[in-house]
Amino acid sequence: MEHYVFVYGTLLYNERNHRLIEGAHRVAKEAWMTGRLVDTTNGYPALVLDSDQVVYGEVYSVTGELLEKIDELEGYVPNGDSHYERKVVEVETDFGTFEAYTYYYESWKAESLREVPFGDWRLDRQLKDNVPYYFAYGSCMDDERINLAGKLEEFDRLGVGRLDGYELQFTVNRPDGGRADIVEAEGEAVEGVVYEITEAARDYLYEREGVHSGMYRPAIVDVKFRGDLVPMLTFIVIDKKDEIAPPDHYLTEILRGGAPDVSEAYLEKVRLRAERLNGGEISGD
Repeated sequence: MEHYVFVYGTLLYNERNHRLIEGAHRVAKEAWMTGRLVDTTNGYPALVLDSDQVVYGEVYSVTGELLEKIDELEGYVPNGDSHYERKVVEVETDFGTFEAYTYYYESWKAESLREVPFGDWRLDRQLKDNVPYYFAYGSCMDDERINLAGKLEEFDRLGVGRLDGYELQFTVNRPDGGRADIVEAEGEAVEGVVYEITEAARDYLYEREGVHSGMYRPAIVDVKFRGDLVPMLTFIVIDKKDEIAPPDHYLTEILRGGAPDVSEAYLEKVRLRAERLNGGEISGD
């Protein structure tokens, strides 16, 4: 029998205990549930269920045998003295809701522990280690507004990257039209521009992307770049709406900004998507 499991710490892809589940099917790269995430200070986080904040992770489909091995790793003993407790929770993804097992701390056990910003363990770890590469897939592929803000020297443009398993959509609804987002989609791929960035650039991006107002969230995604799979910072829409067409000026930034590096075929696909959403032609000139 197969079981869904929501993981948010060391079992995540590319994290130190992922080897335990690396043969399991990853159902969702982008998954989230209600709760808060704390740093145990022992090299792993803990989910606490006493909050309406959001915790991000992944969903895997595992066998009963593998679930028992995860129980052992997490120190879960049914009806016994457990390190983590286990229960079935509701988990959201880009393509539906799942009921999945997860492991959590009782509230008293998390007292005085630091909350992990944005409820994202992998993001927290990456930003502690260094300022990562940045994967731009929307208007930030274009440097005109970056230059106007006086931040161009904080961005070193390195070339094209490819994010497999996602699709570019326009899920932010503004009065003048849609804004770009990446949505998990099997068999699809998003092309974008890879930058090496400074801390000042990261701060600028947080402001520009509306991170602190809850429009986009920072996230780490694995991008194919120069033959390797590289973890990079990007930004994902939190409250996704039905797509609407982007305004002319925004689409122009995407097409102009991507042109030096991104493939013509991909940019044409983006242009046609915008045209379809508009019900007619949108000029990228």
